[in-house]
Amino acid sequence: MEFCGISRQAHYQAWQRSLKEAQKADLYVRMMEQAREIHPGMGLRTMYEMLHPEGIGRDAFIVLGLEQGFRLKNIEKQTRTTYSIKSNRYSNLLGEMEFTDINQLWSSDITYFFCLEQFFYIVFIMDVYSRRIIGYSIADNMRAENNLSALEMAVKTRGIAKYQYNLIHHSDKGTQYASDSYTEMLEKYEIQISMCNEVYENTHIERVNDTIKNQYLKRMEIRNKEELKKKLDEAIKAYNETRPHQSLKMMPPMEYEKHLLKTEKEKRHKMKIYTIEVNKEEQSTMQLNLFEKL
Repeated sequence: MEFCGISRQAHYQAWQRSLKEAQKADLYVRMMEQAREIHPGMGLRTMYEMLHPEGIGRDAFIVLGLEQGFRLKNIEKQTRTTYSIKSNRYSNLLGEMEFTDINQLWSSDITYFFCLEQFFYIVFIMDVYSRRIIGYSIADNMRAENNLSALEMAVKTRGIAKYQYNLIHHSDKGTQYASDSYTEMLEKYEIQISMCNEVYENTHIERVNDTIKNQYLKRMEIRNKEELKKKLDEAIKAYNETRPHQSLKMMPPMEYEKHLLKTEKEKRHKMKIYTIEVNKEEQSTMQLNLFEKL
């Protein structure tokens, strides 16, 4: 028997295919929902690379996500405030250097986060080669103790007694980083001190600030100070353990660090950091390249 020129069997097969496609779409949407619970500010393209869903291409996945309301809302960025010193006590050491491993370059910065009708200040310390956040601290003030707490976490995370000056700690010229307590701790662990000449020479850590604030914290429900600290812990755990980075072969930072243990140093990419001195030797079109594979 045929209906409108289509046999009952063909109609049934088409219905079955439609049902399977609907079931697949429902599965993909549930995967998107789960990913957004952990990474509330993750874009659909990055989500696809992280999930590797079978049976659907990247563009179709993105279209489905947009149709289901997974388009990210733009969040207004606030102007950051930096209190810098004019001292030339510490110079920028990164101009001619290349990096091939973790624990060669740490970068730190302070960012503010407005929440619960007040400002909080978050200090991050990141291992630049793996993009892993190894130390952080949050407080309702900008005193140096906050930075020191983040540094204490970083050295505890790595568990190395002396770095024999093979590690550089890089920051802006904020007064907290030039404080006696902070510099003395760096000297204690035999870590070199580097400070940028201009604020945009520290953009590699500022990208992390932006990610944690705008893709995680600002998209979370936070009702009190204790919950703010808990949400910060959750955001950094998600960032370190499950958020893929294109520059890390689509691996999360902690997975990439494990990958490095299996990779000979001669085969690793050489990382070069943007500075004013380096820029003088490059074309102006390269100014936005923070990391360059040589």
